[in-house]
Amino acid sequence: MVKKIKQYSGYYGCDKCTQKGTWVAGRMTYPEVDNLTSRSNDTFRAEMTRRQENEETPVSPFLSLPLDMVEQFPIDYMHQACLGVMKKLLTVWVRGDRKVRMSAGQISNVTQRLLSLQKAIPSCFARKPRHLEDIDRWKATELRQFAVYTGKIVLKGILADQLYDHFMVFSVALSLLLCPTLAVEHNAYSKELMKYFIEKTGELYGEHFTVYNVHSMLHLPEEALAFGSLDACSGFPFENYLGKLKRLVRSGKQPLTQVVKRLVEMPKSPLSVKASKPKFKRPNNAFILHEGKCCEAIEEREESDDSGCQMLLCKLFEKTEPLFRDPRDSRILGCFKVQSRHAVMKLIPERQLTRQAIMVEKRDETIFLAILHEQR
Repeated sequence: MVKKIKQYSGYYGCDKCTQKGTWVAGRMTYPEVDNLTSRSNDTFRAEMTRRQENEETPVSPFLSLPLDMVEQFPIDYMHQACLGVMKKLLTVWVRGDRKVRMSAGQISNVTQRLLSLQKAIPSCFARKPRHLEDIDRWKATELRQFAVYTGKIVLKGILADQLYDHFMVFSVALSLLLCPTLAVEHNAYSKELMKYFIEKTGELYGEHFTVYNVHSMLHLPEEALAFGSLDACSGFPFENYLGKLKRLVRSGKQPLTQVVKRLVEMPKSPLSVKASKPKFKRPNNAFILHEGKCCEAIEEREESDDSGCQMLLCKLFEKTEPLFRDPRDSRILGCFKVQSRHAVMKLIPERQLTRQAIMVEKRDETIFLAILHEQR
């Protein structure tokens, strides 16, 4: 809207490429994934100049600024991937067409698995998993949690194999793009995964399913490469901070003035992030070490290493296995499974415990999932 261009429901609604949409079953779809022509700042400004000369629809006031009108308006994965694609998939699994819908018993089983994971979710997550029947009220953070972390576990063996494999392609691609290192190293691979995801979406769910939200997944790897990761250009920090701003307002009179005064009174910047120390109480004490080992911090010891770093007594799992191998070995995402009988107690310097994880204990194994998204 601020760029004064066609929105997602238009035939040329994508502001990243020039693909012409197809009207299917009452909605605009974008099924093509190959040989697409990308938009550029030059072509955008040339078209806007033509509009001005022909006195057509008004142009955006942003044109007067030295902005790249394509690259500097990134796709927000919070809305497109989480509230868009992930919610669309969950909704169709719960109450969609019979060919792809789960039975009432399967929905109940997935819900029970989700609820059983509540005790394993660290405090860095704003919300715990809840009932699948409440999908209409799930927030973006819950949908991200499902897409990147819990969905891999709770859907396995319940959702139809071809649907589960299709979801895993989306989950792995999104996970790669959330980590600043992986988003660069595996950018081309994540784009291939997104291409496959969109192509397979039309086959599994019908051509009417490939709407703009699904199509925009094709452009997410480019955004992650340009900005460093998807979290570097998402709406999550702004949405998360809205609640804090609302609590600063005490009455309906001059709310903006109230907010400014309360912010000035704060001793530190409200956006500053406190450095968190390793915790020793579940579920906040699971970590992935740099060499691919997993550990659970037990207690702090008085000893220090040669550099003066505090030593921590940890339950170390040296023998790890990938949680899954398809579509990619899960160890690159920090997803491991370990056996409790292989654990040893060991002193580890505190500085090594920087990569927090979710630890899920099952009857015969323990699962570690590295936290990939930016924690605020």
